[in-house]
Amino acid sequence: MGTNRRDFVKKFSALGLISATYPFLNSFQGSTELDYLNEKIDKIELFRYDIDIPRYFSWGTWYNRQHLFMKISSGNYYGWSEIPASVNTPDLDPSEWVKYVRSYNGLTVGQAQKLLFSQQVPENKANTKQLEFMEMGLLDLSGRMQSKPAIELLNLNHRNPVPGLFCILDKDVEKVRKEALKSIEQNLSHHLKFKMYGERELDTQLLRTIREVLGENAVVISDVNKGYKNWNTLNELASIMVDFRDNGLNAIEDPADLKTDEWIQLQQMIGELSLIPDAPMRPAWEGLKKIDPGMGRIFNLHPSTMGSFRYTAQMANKIKEIGAEVMIGDDSLVGPACSAWQQIAIGTGASWVEAIEKKEDSKNYLNCLISSPTKKDTNGYYSLEPTPGFGIELDTKRMMKTCKLYIEA
Repeated sequence: MGTNRRDFVKKFSALGLISATYPFLNSFQGSTELDYLNEKIDKIELFRYDIDIPRYFSWGTWYNRQHLFMKISSGNYYGWSEIPASVNTPDLDPSEWVKYVRSYNGLTVGQAQKLLFSQQVPENKANTKQLEFMEMGLLDLSGRMQSKPAIELLNLNHRNPVPGLFCILDKDVEKVRKEALKSIEQNLSHHLKFKMYGERELDTQLLRTIREVLGENAVVISDVNKGYKNWNTLNELASIMVDFRDNGLNAIEDPADLKTDEWIQLQQMIGELSLIPDAPMRPAWEGLKKIDPGMGRIFNLHPSTMGSFRYTAQMANKIKEIGAEVMIGDDSLVGPACSAWQQIAIGTGASWVEAIEKKEDSKNYLNCLISSPTKKDTNGYYSLEPTPGFGIELDTKRMMKTCKLYIEA
């Protein structure tokens, strides 16, 4: 059952404060460093950003989608956040989102952190997107208030650039060819991911087309969204995977609906082709329990499904401890969350980051962008110049004009 805001505030002093604050792994903080926790959240603004570019998956099509951006403020400090709120709902009523974020308005930063952390537990059954949406904003805000980068607050210590991952979401072979050529134009052809559809012949044709365009040296990944269903034994599924491997596929994400022991067995059967568990990792506090050596060589930490940046950081550390790799996925993000997850990718030392700004989808957002601490280098890698919080600077007035809906919660 969810935590009632009024009851929570009444009980807050008895619950304690320091255990609920960032950095959550630090054993001590001086009193002056905790002063920011007593500052009140005094303004929360929501912006609805609409995209009308179709995205095709094995399970269906997104014809349009509606993202929410949030600016959460305390005095002169603020934090930005983004979440995909809905798909195929062009007249989205965001009242449930307004109700959720409004429950944080008027709390101190410390109270807001404690409330959020109390909701990020299995028994709560809360909307994980809402939790992640709020945590990104609070991380950005609290980082700016402490003059510390968000990834420092999460104790993520890597700082080297990571490759951007170009993603193709189409089943038309010629369109896929054109998109692969775009990846070359955008200096992102070194790492490319494409959607598979659970149809062996079609998926093989898409793979061969991409290899024809990119050559042998590119890292090519596919995501099937558990699309392969018509198999009776792991041997049958493995034969399909081996065929993809022999046609140049490097890694495959969620090929089928698998149990942990099946992930492990399948990885052993397909040689150099790396499995990428994604669905089993959601949300992050549940994924922590499911990480098992051998179930894949690369683990996808997928934005807007983790529900928690804190637990995501813990997952990344555990994955590295078992000798596997981390990748940061995407949920077709277009705005502030792209940079935030790029920073998580850099901080975790990820093998690549899929959450990158899109030329068409992000166009209106980029027109409002003043500065970003992450940038795409000429080689298609994403680098970071650390700044407090997640550090995105946006023209709020222009955002109001750009977005379909603006609400002060």
